[in-house]
Amino acid sequence: MFIKLDDVLPNIIFISGKKCNRSHSDESNKVTCNDPEIRGCVNASVYVDVGGNAVGTEAHLSCLNGYTLWGNDSIVCLDSGKWSQINAYCIPDGIGEPNIQSFDGSLYLFNNFTKSDYSQAKEYCTNICSTLIEINNQEEDQFVYETFQNLEIDSLWIGLESVNGGNFSWPSGNTTQTNQYVNWASIVPEPVIPTAGSCVAARPFYMFWLPTLGNACDTDLQDFVCEFRIN
Repeated sequence: MFIKLDDVLPNIIFISGKKCNRSHSDESNKVTCNDPEIRGCVNASVYVDVGGNAVGTEAHLSCLNGYTLWGNDSIVCLDSGKWSQINAYCIPDGIGEPNIQSFDGSLYLFNNFTKSDYSQAKEYCTNICSTLIEINNQEEDQFVYETFQNLEIDSLWIGLESVNGGNFSWPSGNTTQTNQYVNWASIVPEPVIPTAGSCVAARPFYMFWLPTLGNACDTDLQDFVCEFRIN
């Protein structure tokens, strides 16, 4: 039986029916799992072929044409009656060899195959069920800077913007106040009072963040990094 779910992780197909080669007690065999819980995503569909819900049943993950699966290629029905966590993502083909790294519970797609304005970068990340990177602490900031220096990229968009002229906000809804970590350039007054439509670029060579005015956000072309939350 196939079930189509909208607004979910893009282009992943769950195909199950294979059971783990391990024995279970009569008690554990009474435990069953419901349909796998799928993370939400905009403008995407997932087809699920459940095939079985007993403990030990595996569901195998794959992507539709045009995407490559990164991460684990299966989940399993656990003794708890829940499916194991889905740690897989579909990355678009045709971008060359993607630079994908993990750090502190997130998976990062370092995008240096095409330069985009801020809106295009946001849209690209959203379409693959991720967001422009949210930098929560100095360790993550250093990880990003070192990676982009290794890639010889001068600047990149990060997921910090002012929608209505208030505080700069991250994709999660955190602000530069609630996040309690900022790395503004010394030339930027603190606290920063942005104008509506402002966005932020990170400058790895100089190791700071720099606000960008609205018009430049729509015209300036830069690299960017998409972040997938694993945990």
